[in-house]
Amino acid sequence: MMRTRADVLAELSEVQMIQPKSWGSSVAKASRISKLKSELNALDNGSYLHTNEPVNVTNNKRLNSLLMVIKSQLNQYKANKPE
Repeated sequence: MMRTRADVLAELSEVQMIQPKSWGSSVAKASRISKLKSELNALDNGSYLHTNEPVNVTNNKRLNSLLMVIKSQLNQYKANKPE
């Protein structure tokens, strides 16, 4: 089961509240926070494909331009298709 954005945010807030007791635990805390932020960014960017939440890709310029190219090529193919 994939984690939801709320799960990651909850764990991130818990980890941020823990006070490190040594240099090693401080490094481990920083590493864990970094991993959680990366996971959160991946969820926000739609990198996780197995989530139950819909992915909003309307602001992705690269994807939109790729879709436009595919649509134009499909239209050209349909127009030149011998019958």
